[in-house]
Amino acid sequence: MLFNSLPFLTSFSFFFAIYLFLSKKHQNILLLLYGLYFYSYWNWKMTFLLLFSILVNFAIGIAIDTQQNPSSKKRVLVAGIAFNLLLLGWFKYLVFVLGLFEDGIRLFEPGFSIWKPEILLPVGVSFYTFHNISYLVEIHSSRISASRNFISFAVYDIFFPLLLAGPIERPNSLLPQLEKERKTDTNSFFSGMSLFVWGIFLKTVIADPLAKFVDGALVAGGELPPGILWMVAPAFAFQVYADFSGYSNCARGLAEMMGFKLMNNFHRPFFASNPSQFWQRWHISLSSWLRDYVYIPLGGNRFGFFKQNLNIMFVWLLGGLWHGATYGYLIWGIYLGACIVLYNLTKKLFLSRLSFESILLTYLGRCFTFLSFAFGLLLFRVNDPSELIRYLRNIFSFGWETLQWSYVFLFMIPILVFDYTQEKKQTLEADWEINTRPYRFLFFFFVLFVLFALVSPFDKQEFFYFQF
Repeated sequence: MLFNSLPFLTSFSFFFAIYLFLSKKHQNILLLLYGLYFYSYWNWKMTFLLLFSILVNFAIGIAIDTQQNPSSKKRVLVAGIAFNLLLLGWFKYLVFVLGLFEDGIRLFEPGFSIWKPEILLPVGVSFYTFHNISYLVEIHSSRISASRNFISFAVYDIFFPLLLAGPIERPNSLLPQLEKERKTDTNSFFSGMSLFVWGIFLKTVIADPLAKFVDGALVAGGELPPGILWMVAPAFAFQVYADFSGYSNCARGLAEMMGFKLMNNFHRPFFASNPSQFWQRWHISLSSWLRDYVYIPLGGNRFGFFKQNLNIMFVWLLGGLWHGATYGYLIWGIYLGACIVLYNLTKKLFLSRLSFESILLTYLGRCFTFLSFAFGLLLFRVNDPSELIRYLRNIFSFGWETLQWSYVFLFMIPILVFDYTQEKKQTLEADWEINTRPYRFLFFFFVLFVLFALVSPFDKQEFFYFQF
């Protein structure tokens, strides 16, 4: 079920009207039931897989918590992580691995083929798998205790605002909120509503029109006008940003209306001045997850410059594959790691020797960081080597279409203006000013919903990150 659809807006209105009058215990039961309804709206059969995952992880969490022997505790943890990775691997990576094997054999025996099963990828499987792994690791590290309340744990795993596309909320943040009384007041309602409306605006008024432009320009096998990718790449970057941050804002807004606080998944990433800083601002829940559960356990930066950057390459190889099981995502992950390693090398050899901070260098860094990310995203669209070569040739050709540039830039303006004003204020959270200026909120609400109704009335365009 999509946030930008009539079925969701109607069902959530009924759900929320009941939710407000229930105690914490009954609110959690209602959250579980609505979460199951919300997920089953996509494919009710896959709801059983999600419930199976919840049951197994609930039991493994208690098993880890009750083990007294450290080695036994570690064995249970390894078994739990293996279960989650096998679940993810079967549904997301089995066909890709078989394809890799097939392609490898074809190098020596052309025409070789292997049977590959047709497997439906469950929506949100990458998110709730990482959700569960962090839960088990935190119990093993004694940073949290295993939940003994099945309803609370099930809601942690099936909390509908973040179920399909994150953010990947940590158990030590979300579980305590599920186990205590929650307070909803006028400020939290209006603040949450403003986040939700802004998210819908980003999705329907900015991301969806840009998606149509990008999809039209990148038709597989179609002719690419000279230099078109210099326009398509920034448009694609803003499309993905508006789409994904739009979903995150919707999720955070809905949660806040119900008395929850979720982490901010984006912190004005296009103002980052280097690739390392970019990933501290973009999809923060994933990059921090990879840092805490992969990069640091591998040694982080504790064993020298070479090992540090080797760890970075491995982490972003996994990050690329987390997004999808194709050659494009694999290359994208390597590309991301290479960008950060190249920056680290430049910083070590040159930038660290500068005795001054240059505004020019900051702005050049922002341009380079944005363009490297934007052109890297095109790897999402690469299905075979010939497509990659076609893109590379187009990048090194030049053309200019003033009308198209104006069209694309028009959809970038709202994000640029909003993020610039927040960057100037140096705020971590968007400053909606609803506490002291309620009429501004009402005007904001009215204008955005009018635009929403005019431009994309309940158009059922899936959010970009649902595919992951």
